[in-house]
Amino acid sequence: MGESIVTGLFLVLAAALIGGFLARLVKLPPLVGVILAGIIGSTFLPVHSESIVSLSEIGLVLLLFSVGLETSFTKLARVGSVATIGQVIQMLLITVISFAFLHFLLGISTLGSIFLSSGFALSSTALVVKMLNDAGELSTLHGEILIGGCLIQDLAVVPLVVILPAISGAGGDWASASLKSLLIVGVILSVVLIIGKLFAPYITSFVADIDSRELLILGSVVVALGIASIVSVFGVSAAIGAFLAGLVISGTQESHAIFAETRPLRDLFSILFFVTLGFLVVPSFLIANIGIILLLSAFVILLKLVTGFLISVVFGYRGKTAISFAIGISQVGEFAFVLYLIGKTLHVLTDREVSIGIATAVVTLVVSPIFFRLKTKIWRKLKRVPLFSGGVVNIGKEISYTNHVVICGYGRMGHWVGKTLEDLNIPYVVIDYSQKVVHEARKNGVNAIYGDPGEKEVLEAAGIKNAKALIVSLPDRIAQNEIISYCQTVVPSLKIIARAHLDEDVKKLIQLKVEKVVQPEFEGALAMIREILRASGKTSEEIATSIKGIRLSHSRAT
Repeated sequence: MGESIVTGLFLVLAAALIGGFLARLVKLPPLVGVILAGIIGSTFLPVHSESIVSLSEIGLVLLLFSVGLETSFTKLARVGSVATIGQVIQMLLITVISFAFLHFLLGISTLGSIFLSSGFALSSTALVVKMLNDAGELSTLHGEILIGGCLIQDLAVVPLVVILPAISGAGGDWASASLKSLLIVGVILSVVLIIGKLFAPYITSFVADIDSRELLILGSVVVALGIASIVSVFGVSAAIGAFLAGLVISGTQESHAIFAETRPLRDLFSILFFVTLGFLVVPSFLIANIGIILLLSAFVILLKLVTGFLISVVFGYRGKTAISFAIGISQVGEFAFVLYLIGKTLHVLTDREVSIGIATAVVTLVVSPIFFRLKTKIWRKLKRVPLFSGGVVNIGKEISYTNHVVICGYGRMGHWVGKTLEDLNIPYVVIDYSQKVVHEARKNGVNAIYGDPGEKEVLEAAGIKNAKALIVSLPDRIAQNEIISYCQTVVPSLKIIARAHLDEDVKKLIQLKVEKVVQPEFEGALAMIREILRASGKTSEEIATSIKGIRLSHSRAT
């Protein structure tokens, strides 16, 4: 490797490090800081971008390989229609409307508008996961739908990377060229997929049995680059080949270990990829075109908010879930940069159009986390409007119980509580905002209401005013607070037992004067400690004293 490449690599990664660090300090996604570092660094760093871009393409291959590893047909089956069919519809709407805006109002070329609008339709999986994780909402209903929707969008990149280059060189016969490319790629990838499914389990098992982390990483990268190289011979993108390699390995027993081992390497090269994208945007260009960039950013965010909310409503999700989904998916994702780079390589997008596309994406990535933090306040202001209200979605048969138990959230914890109540012949009613969960519960003879537990109409439909106890087993802390506050107001004598995930959640629930707070992770730790003490020969009294001390320390800490 030449000295200039080494120097350029050092400068680019150093800029990315500083940019990511500064972004983290101001609580922005590091990805935004990395891209901004590239934009700023493009003016004064002596970097030969051609050499660095070649290295960043390796990062793109490893990035798509890891996406394939995280993807499985089992996951797709769990995300539901709003995240599958709904996302396809939303992407088509955004692409068509954005195309019309770019082409007819802004005068961008037909092919350029197609590339840019296709990129606008994609959202950022990395940012969505980060926002949900920071808010402690990964396990909530809107969290699952958001992650599922992003997964579908990541998969949609595969046909887009095939179709867009095909139509760019097809003259006027776009449909024929696209269909021909998809058929060729479909046959090639099907053959590779079948062969990979047959041999991948044996290859990964053989490498894993050697019990060497170095060989596991090396073997995984060899498989990814090998399949990428094979499909590229037939004119298929190497990045798609890497995605396919990850998809094949995702079905093996060693997939989680392989993902864990290759992730640091992937992250390094993907950062390189994103920072080089920043080098394509010149700061002076941003200043000169700030008007159109802000206009496009506002247009894209508003379009995604509206279409995301409407898609949620059409597929049966209203209220806070629909608002959270629409806000969460309102940014332009990292794979848009992939499409823009392809468009630049094919000379379909001009340097100006690429810069506008990247700058617009960066603005949405900056704004999206801010909106997501404010989603509860936004929801509370909008909930008075009937269209935005969650309300009672489907009550089922009328609830006429008294002295019964209301269970909000019928997941694993709620299910076990319900089963125990049933064994004790204690009547109970379930509220859940998952059609599948409610349908299965009703099939098993459980009184279940499909609706948002945070809505007073839903709670009243469950007979909350006549209930003797309330079990709040939802992982959604916002919904928890709304449920508890309302019930304490209308039924002060109601016994409330709530689940908490994090220590700060425990503190908040104690402040709400909940009668009993259960933290599953903490209770699981206590069970393990009991067994350790018992195995160490401690007496029952000594064990009880130790557990009591731990509980006291925990309560003081929270």
